[in-house]
This record gives sequence, C-alpha cells and structure tokens, in this order.
Amino acid sequence: MKKNVILIGKSCSADNLYSILQEDYNIIRVNSTDELIENYENIFKNVNAVVIDYPEAVRNDCEFLKKAQHDGRFAFIPLLMISVTPQDEKQLSCLSYGVVDFIDEPFQEVIIKNRIENAIKIRDSASFYEIERMLKALPSNIYLKDADGRYIFATHYWHHLDHSNNPDWTIRGKTDVDIRKDKENAKMAMEKDMEVIRTGKGDSYIIEINADGILEYFQVYKEPVTDEKGNINGIIGLLNNVTEQEIMKRKLKSAAIIDGLTGLYNRKEIQSQIEKTICESRKTGSTCSVIMLDIDNFKHVNDFYGHKQGDMVIIGLADILKNNQSSSEKFLAGRWGGEEFMLLLHDTEISAATYIAELIRQCFANTTFPDIRPQTISLGVTQLRADDTADSLCIRVDDGLYKAKKQGKNRVCVV
Repeated sequence: MKKNVILIGKSCSADNLYSILQEDYNIIRVNSTDELIENYENIFKNVNAVVIDYPEAVRNDCEFLKKAQHDGRFAFIPLLMISVTPQDEKQLSCLSYGVVDFIDEPFQEVIIKNRIENAIKIRDSASFYEIERMLKALPSNIYLKDADGRYIFATHYWHHLDHSNNPDWTIRGKTDVDIRKDKENAKMAMEKDMEVIRTGKGDSYIIEINADGILEYFQVYKEPVTDEKGNINGIIGLLNNVTEQEIMKRKLKSAAIIDGLTGLYNRKEIQSQIEKTICESRKTGSTCSVIMLDIDNFKHVNDFYGHKQGDMVIIGLADILKNNQSSSEKFLAGRWGGEEFMLLLHDTEISAATYIAELIRQCFANTTFPDIRPQTISLGVTQLRADDTADSLCIRVDDGLYKAKKQGKNRVCVV
C-alpha cells in the first residue's frame, strides 16, 4: 500500500519532485501552506510525511513552520524541505522549526526516497517514545516485551523491582527474573509469557506480591504482539493495582464462610468440607474422622458470669482448635453452633482421631480464664464408614457426644 505524502509548493522543483515520487507514493499536491490549512479536513488523512518547497517554508519569516511546531496535527508527521544550494543560514534555521531533513537538487531518486523513508522511521520512533511518555500519566503499568520476555519498555517501576529507586536504572533489556525481588512470581511471569508466545493466546490473572513488608495484589493482562505477517514477536501487557478491591473481595468471601466470633469455619462451610471429603474418599479410597465437642455446663457460665465471659470461654476453646489447624493440613475446625464445634481430620483413622480428641480435652481443662473457674468439654469421635453420607456421619458423632455427656462429661466417647 502506497504511503501518503503531502507536497507543498508550485515551483519547478516541486513539479520535478512530484514526477519522481508519484509512482511509489500517493502524492497529495497543494500549492501553498494556506491551501493546506484551508483544506486540512479533506486532505490530511493518514499522512506519512510532508515535503515543503523552500519558498513556502520561509514565507512570512517561516510562519507556517513555527505554527506547525505547536499544532498537534503535525506532531507525529515528519517535515522535509526542498532546499536550494548552497544552503544559507536562513535555510538552516528551518531545522530549528521542525524540518527534519533537506531534499537537495539535482534530485536523485534513490536518495530522495531513502531520506523520506528514514524521516518516517525517525518520526515513528519518536512517536513511540512520546506515546510511552504519555502513557506514564495513567495509573496502569503498560509494558512491552520481546519474544524472549525482555522488557522493551514499562510505564511504571514499582518498589518490588530491584534498583527501582535508581534514577539511571532502566528496565529495557531485562527479564522479570533479572529485576524482581520475589523470584517465584518472576518465574511464573516468564512461564506465562512463554505460554502466550507459544500458543498465541492472551492470559489474565491476579498475583499476590509481598515485598518490603507491603502486601499488594495486581491484575495482569497479557496479549501477543504480531507483525504484518502474523508472526508473534512479543507481548503487550497491562498491570493494574487491585489491592483494595481484592482485599475487599477476600473479606466478603471470608465473611461468607468464617464464624465472626471465633474465626473458625462456620457451620455451613465445615459441613461443605465434610461433604467434599467424603466424595474424595470414595474416589481415592482414603478415610477421615470427625470429632464433635461441646463445652460442659455452658448455660451455667452464661447465667453466672455473663455472656461476655461466656464468649471468652468459647474464644479460648477456638484458639486451641486454631493452633491445631495451623500445625496440620489434615485438621479443619468449625463452629457448629453456640458452644458446639465440629472437627474434620483428613486421612485420619479412629485411633489417631481419639488421641487428638483427648489432647484437646486435656488442653482445654488446663486453660485458665480470668474470674472463671476451669471449664471442661465432652467429645464424640467417629470414623467414616463405607455407607456413610455427610448426614449419617454427623448424626453418629453427635450420638458419641451425647454419650460422653451422659457418662459424666469431660471425656471422649468413640462410636
């Protein structure tokens, strides 16, 4: 497709240049700069370069050139001038008004076309850096990488990059592994880059970064960059700081599954976890056990000491369960309701579950509460059976808890 070149002037030089260029370029011919401005809307579309004759360039003390310097319509279009030889001081002054090169007579076709093409490339390059500078005004980090995952540019440097406080430091030519403090996220970023390059499919995900004691979340978008033939030669990306939104989303998600008083799973979530575990056990042949526990004589605590003190006892028991949960991936705890709790133990047989239940019972019995006498709990323990559903498993462990209460409380009953 031919490039569009505006040729301004009506001299013989302009006529000769028109004859040379018309075969390879779509020449838009205008006689004067006044005509160009007057008909701008009609002729100034997808223009790649402007060539102006010397008389028009210097007319009225280079009036047009001076205006074009501050006219956004000419910001990304190279301006060349047909000059006369020898070039005098007046012609050379045009360089300070935006002219990027001269086209000298006698015209040599190869040189002329080369100068026009070089001027277009230089202006395109300048446009690239100008756009990069403008993009820095946006809060998003917009970046470009080559096919090896090396940065060509990035509009922002954040604190999780090494050397980001050095004013002379540049991201150009570096990979994520080269520059990021969190190497695991850096490796993941490069792997995803290579996946986009390999498949030609974009990607979007959220990463968590905890650098310099600052927890942040970023939404990452990546899309392949292709040349005119469709070959993938890089990645264009967008990075948005979504920390506030992500923290709020996680809080809302947490509120839906976490008991507000104890910080443990609520009944709905621990029941859901039991159902999932039973399904997994059917597929893998693994087992699980559950423990149900209840604070003994808790009504007396509320009636005698008050509900605030009662909450302290519940929280004290929850803290014991949390400690067990944080030390074992197999252990999940939830508040079943009131002073009742349900524990789910993955890949745990009844003997180990009974041992854990006894440890929890002893630990709680040895816990002291300000202005309250020591408290105890009763516990029921059972293991998943081949024909169990979540309901039958929970009913059976509840029966075990009831038996522990009936047998005198402060004990573990296996069913």
